[in-house]
Amino acid sequence: MIKMIASDMDGTLLRNGAQALSARMPRILEGLYERGILFTAASGRQYANLRNLLGSFADKAAYICENGAFAVYRGQIIYKAVMDRALGQSLMRDIQAAKDCEIQLSGVETAYIQPKSPAYTDYLVNELKNRVTVVEDIFSTREDYIKISAYVHGSRTEEWLARFREKWGSVFTLASTCDHWIDFIPPDIHKGKAMKALMEAAQIKKEEVMAFGDNYNDLELLSCAAESYAVDTAKPEVIAACRHVCSLVEDVLEGLLEA
Repeated sequence: MIKMIASDMDGTLLRNGAQALSARMPRILEGLYERGILFTAASGRQYANLRNLLGSFADKAAYICENGAFAVYRGQIIYKAVMDRALGQSLMRDIQAAKDCEIQLSGVETAYIQPKSPAYTDYLVNELKNRVTVVEDIFSTREDYIKISAYVHGSRTEEWLARFREKWGSVFTLASTCDHWIDFIPPDIHKGKAMKALMEAAQIKKEEVMAFGDNYNDLELLSCAAESYAVDTAKPEVIAACRHVCSLVEDVLEGLLEA
């Protein structure tokens, strides 16, 4: 019996660059809740952004945020990983020195930015609906470093991913989860570790979990679920690692509710 649904967002539940859930999802989410099934949004996105996406359902969900840097259950942080500050600052100096790149430094409740271009702030606030704090000196922020990302202007994301990987690939796992973004993730931080913390808190077993993903940073999450689904646009390695392949997450969830 399934008791938890965990889904990646960008590329999985949000397809083709969508910034809002499909019209089908609110009814599906309420149906899962009525059946006692916990929905978990598992994403590289920030907590505030995920809550905005879920809207009126936000308080009924669990969250794996910032690619597994922390997890929220019943409104409380039940798992949190912190990046070494000196290492994080060294990385940020490299991103800052890259002409096409902007820094996003994630805390729990906000993302700190020191924008080179007003367009970057506009994109975060008005398109992605992120909660951001603009600072004059990003190296002076006092909050724990949760995650560091580079936003790449233009169409050079893959080029900068290769450059950053050459220097930082032995220190961080680098993930380019959607256009323009490169996440730098310490190797012991991933969605799977946060997922296991959630499962323990909710007393849910692997055979009671269904999970959905599309990219390399979803592999550890998917391994926590007996019923693992890759969307049909997923990376080949993700499809190979999953028990099932689907076109739309909504189709699978509606089938579950109708069973």
